[in-house]
Amino acid sequence: MAKLEQGILGPFRGKVGTVVGYLWRGKQVVRAYRREINYPNTERQQAERDWFVGMVRFAATARQALLLGLRERAAQWQMTEGNAFVRMNKGCFGREASGGVSTGREVDYERIRIAEGSAAPVRFTGAGVDESGVLRVDYEKNGGMTRAKGSDRVYVYIYNTDTREGLLSHPAERRQGRMQMQLPEGWNHQNIRMWGFVVDGEGRVSGSQYVAMSMRPLGGVAAAGLDAFAGAVGEFHFAEAECEAEGDVAGGVLGDAGGGVVGVDG
Repeated sequence: MAKLEQGILGPFRGKVGTVVGYLWRGKQVVRAYRREINYPNTERQQAERDWFVGMVRFAATARQALLLGLRERAAQWQMTEGNAFVRMNKGCFGREASGGVSTGREVDYERIRIAEGSAAPVRFTGAGVDESGVLRVDYEKNGGMTRAKGSDRVYVYIYNTDTREGLLSHPAERRQGRMQMQLPEGWNHQNIRMWGFVVDGEGRVSGSQYVAMSMRPLGGVAAAGLDAFAGAVGEFHFAEAECEAEGDVAGGVLGDAGGGVVGVDG
């Protein structure tokens, strides 16, 4: 039963006929009423659920990065940043990422997008982890672009494929051309994936870029704080194709962010 809070012509909460009224991010909105449907628990249905759950778990773990990287897209589509991620990256998870044959566990990490916008990007040229677990990332500043400023903030989001935990770096400035951070214990070049993006002084975001890690541990680094850097080796990959698939995502699947190293159980 719906509750009329401002008279018969005002907004309402609850079900009226075939629609439901509710409050979303301070806005009164309505959606179609969806009846509960008992789908058969077939092998194909289980696989479909598995790849969707994997995608939602990744988005929940990355919520700090998504709040920065997808806020423009989420505002444009009038949905949460997590739902925008799901909409953009359907083809990177499960059956679509593996050419139609799926166990629900395949992920095409190189094509995942965690940020999208109009800010001038940087070009990540190398990344690696030394013996003490220090991650080093090098990037070209792209200072010749008209919108690029030295004070623009550069972030990297690091995801551990073994523990399914994520970590958003503290920002470095574009002018630095490099960043460095200590990874949690047990994280190394073999079990992490990484994406980088820029947030400029006006709050605009660049597209995200997948950064491939060096396939071997790097040599030691002189301890000189976050700005210390010794030439990291690695290779930068631009996404050759987008993972976006047709169709929308129902609102409310994923909410807002927390902080720190984020993991999702299960």
